[in-house]
Amino acid sequence: MRRNKRNLLTLMLGGWLSIGAAQAWEFQSPISFEDEKPAIKKPTPTAPPEIRSTYTQQETAPSPPDVKPYQIPTLKGEKRDFHYIPPIKLSPKIDADEVFRMIVNCFPERPKWGIEVKSVAGLRYAEQNTVSTFDTAGLSRYYAGIVAEMPLYSAEELHRQRTQEYQRRGEVATNVAALLKALADRDRALRLIGIDESVEARSQIRVYEGIAPAEEQIGYLKEVASRTGDLVTAEASITAARLALSSQCRDELADQVNDYLKVVTQ
Repeated sequence: MRRNKRNLLTLMLGGWLSIGAAQAWEFQSPISFEDEKPAIKKPTPTAPPEIRSTYTQQETAPSPPDVKPYQIPTLKGEKRDFHYIPPIKLSPKIDADEVFRMIVNCFPERPKWGIEVKSVAGLRYAEQNTVSTFDTAGLSRYYAGIVAEMPLYSAEELHRQRTQEYQRRGEVATNVAALLKALADRDRALRLIGIDESVEARSQIRVYEGIAPAEEQIGYLKEVASRTGDLVTAEASITAARLALSSQCRDELADQVNDYLKVVTQ
């Protein structure tokens, strides 16, 4: 039996080798020469039991309020932003000579005649009646007289008028100069306020970011307040000069002159 098995295997191997020379074949022998071992089944893993907490979950506390750090406001109370400086708007140019002539021409009307009256009084008493032989009552002993002088031409009156005219013209020139100076002061104050406000806004950002100390912004804030005071002073000077000029005109022209000065000083 063993010899028959060996012969059978020899024939099978020979046939396979002859065929494999022409073409390769894959063959798996159905006969296993190893001892078969029983397959061992591995146990499938099971999920561990769920662990549950013996207490309830703690509630989350509400978020604290969003407290912003203290921020120093600007003089105008604007937000943190760079301030845009508009181009300076100068006041309209005023012809001082024309304003001077306008005010002089609207002076009240001068009197044509300077009336100057001088009074001279006299008193006399006579013990004997030598004035009139017809005065039997004695009234001619007492004499009193008043004389009034009223010349048509008076050097004193002309001198007084010239002095008054000179003074009034000088006041007009002073008020016109004050008006022009106040306009220039206002233009300068407006420009400086714009620059200082821009620097103040920049300093506010620097303080907020922690780059600069708070004293820096406070210093610029004081500068803006000072420039604002200069602007108010200039506006008051403009108003005073305007009213002084219009008040030197006669009543029927005072309002017209005042309205013109309001337009050119805006």
